[in-house]
Amino acid sequence: MGSVSIELPWMEMAGELPSFFEMEEDAEDEARRSRRRERTTSWWTRREEEMKTLLEEELRNPPIGGEEEEEEEEDRDIVDEEEADLDTMRMYRRGWEQSFGGSYGSFQDKTSLGPMRYTDGAIPEYASCESAVQIFSVQVTELKDGLKWPLHAYGHVAIRDLLDHNRNLLFERKRDNCQILTRQDSYLLLTGPSRAAVIIDPVAFEVDLKVKGERESEDKVLSLKYFQHSTVTSYESHVPMIRRCCPSKRCMLEVKFAVLYQAVEATVVSTKVVRGSWMDHYRGQVVCRTASASEEDIVLLDSRDGSMHVNSDGAIELSRSVVSVELSGLLIFRVVASRVNDKMDVIAENSAILTPMVGGKSKSTCDLGFCEVEITVAWSLFSILEDLRRHNIL
Repeated sequence: MGSVSIELPWMEMAGELPSFFEMEEDAEDEARRSRRRERTTSWWTRREEEMKTLLEEELRNPPIGGEEEEEEEEDRDIVDEEEADLDTMRMYRRGWEQSFGGSYGSFQDKTSLGPMRYTDGAIPEYASCESAVQIFSVQVTELKDGLKWPLHAYGHVAIRDLLDHNRNLLFERKRDNCQILTRQDSYLLLTGPSRAAVIIDPVAFEVDLKVKGERESEDKVLSLKYFQHSTVTSYESHVPMIRRCCPSKRCMLEVKFAVLYQAVEATVVSTKVVRGSWMDHYRGQVVCRTASASEEDIVLLDSRDGSMHVNSDGAIELSRSVVSVELSGLLIFRVVASRVNDKMDVIAENSAILTPMVGGKSKSTCDLGFCEVEITVAWSLFSILEDLRRHNIL
């Protein structure tokens, strides 16, 4: 079968995105939003000050009695980056437990909030658009300390936000299900977030990755990092891309993300072959982009060097399904079919464009010639104030 050549208008569509500063908001709605931000920001500032005080106290007065081994570990001079990272993560965890443990449970708890909270039914008054964090990729860009490709990596990468301060996992693998990273393909196969992350105030990123050895005792820390991001940058048509480089003893890790203004949550609830069939010898890739970040793909599924699995009913199961997009923007999906073991040999590709909504569902179709793939998205707003009240924060 010959190739289907289709020109994808990424940049042209991005240029049509209206300026966010041209949007008109109801005066009463803007006043309500301002009051909410003041209250949540004030609460966060108090929490941040409490955490800082607790961490300073830990450094001045190490714990005594019943924790001899831990005390000895903390008092030892930090001799390398790995020890420094471990010490930082230890203090971060203690600060989190002191500040948030009473309201949000265990430090290891995963977020209890799911996506599509206001997709169906009447939208409550307190639901609104918010600034949201869109994570594009996490990549090991450099190896150090004698590590060599390929790596068998496991562990987790997560983000925490104001909604419940629990782990919203972006990547999680157990030791018996490592991802093999190579020099040619060193990106983690992300499976999250499980819901969109908002950035009314700082979001926290956690990285805890290990390299599998022949025996568990020979496993090594690949990256153990914690960092925050709090900046929401104004923009008109193209969102600034943020690349956070995380150096450690054995690697350099890059987290690529952006902060989208006045965003809604988009959850892909169905990706399905509705006409024709997917060939067994075709690998598949499903990605999406926002019009404001038209040069960066959000990879929803990549079968890599194998064929893309399609269920008997035509359903395609994505690796990740939740993204964020500006309400005034566009969400652009692209499906690519190429030959197994040769991703450069593209058989067909096409795009589907969806206009964001505040609720409900919408769908569009990618016509690849040999088959059509239908993509259905559920839209939802956020509810910052209601979530804080639920935990007796406000």
